[in-house]
Amino acid sequence: MPPADSRPPAQRPRLLAWLLALALVQPLFVGLLPVPAASAVQGEATAGTPEAAPVPEPPEISAQAAYVADVSVGRPLYALNPDERRPPASLAKMMTAVVAAEHVSPDDRVKIDPADEVDVKIFSHMGLVAGDTVTVEQLLYGMLVPSGNDAANALARHVGAALAGVDPGDAEAAVAAFVGAMNERAEALHLANTHFANPSGEDAKDQYASARDLAGLAATLMENDTLAEIVRTPEYETTSVGPERRAYGVLTNTNTLLQEEGIHGVKTGTTGEAGGNLVTAAYFSGGNRVITVILGSPYEADSETGQPVRDDRYPDTLAILESLQSDYRWLDPAERGTVEGLDEEMAAWQVTLEDGPALVVPGDRLDDLRYTLQLGPPGDPGEKVGRVLFFVGDEPVGERPVYQA
Repeated sequence: MPPADSRPPAQRPRLLAWLLALALVQPLFVGLLPVPAASAVQGEATAGTPEAAPVPEPPEISAQAAYVADVSVGRPLYALNPDERRPPASLAKMMTAVVAAEHVSPDDRVKIDPADEVDVKIFSHMGLVAGDTVTVEQLLYGMLVPSGNDAANALARHVGAALAGVDPGDAEAAVAAFVGAMNERAEALHLANTHFANPSGEDAKDQYASARDLAGLAATLMENDTLAEIVRTPEYETTSVGPERRAYGVLTNTNTLLQEEGIHGVKTGTTGEAGGNLVTAAYFSGGNRVITVILGSPYEADSETGQPVRDDRYPDTLAILESLQSDYRWLDPAERGTVEGLDEEMAAWQVTLEDGPALVVPGDRLDDLRYTLQLGPPGDPGEKVGRVLFFVGDEPVGERPVYQA
């Protein structure tokens, strides 16, 4: 019959050290923990899950709808009519890009069909001409940088033909199959207030999306390294790969905010019904990614030149980004002294935090930041042994894994 303590002798002193640490630190930190100390040690779940605080409205802006979220930690920061269904305009091309990237290789060659061409006096374009041969990657750049409708049409036809098993020349059937895939992807992403009718974003009866949904879609797009690189590209110059060797000149990104520090995407959109739309990705302190969606900002263009004479989506976005700096703080809990008491308790338990995204805390509630340390049995160095939950009052604001030192 094995002895009561059958663990290897090398592990017994560690357990004794942990038990001694518990006896020493429990009186010091019990006031910081919302669950009994025993639960923290044993890793038991806290009864009940606190409800998230209401999401505040953004500062005064001209847009009809807006949604802002730190997608690195999944925290909404501002919301204005976030679930209202509105015309997405060229923001629909984000889904076109996601579906295309998930189904075909960027090296695939596409021969441009007359059905892909658009009226260049009316629609944004990359300059495709029927008979040109280009790659999928070139089309993705042509769609996401200058917002080319012709590139969106070509991608949808090429990918849709493969999905439906039809000839690429059957543009109607191929594009219909692609739009069906766009809506299936929207459903898989739980975009409850989104539906697509075409791949380019032209106004249509059954084409709509909400600000909240578009933030989620943008976050998905940014997870694809190729697409993330494209949407941060200010200019792109390319030549077709067929014997025609057509040069498309310098294609300029329609997102003029890319010149601002930290901004690295994502997409613009403008139609008569939509007004001015813009999705922006920006890095905040600690490297967290914040996505801002603006829908329905006032937009007016000169009837002769087509150049905007009023475009409020950019000042709306900049006002939000500036307001975030004062309304929220991005804190690294692993930085000594950030969370009161955490450094001392982790040292007593001989555990460390893993690096991760910063915590997002309302600027006027920094004193309410607290934590719960939940630990299991001690482990080998580097082994995960628990987690730290962070709260502002009763509202959860993040968690980090804990490892044996």
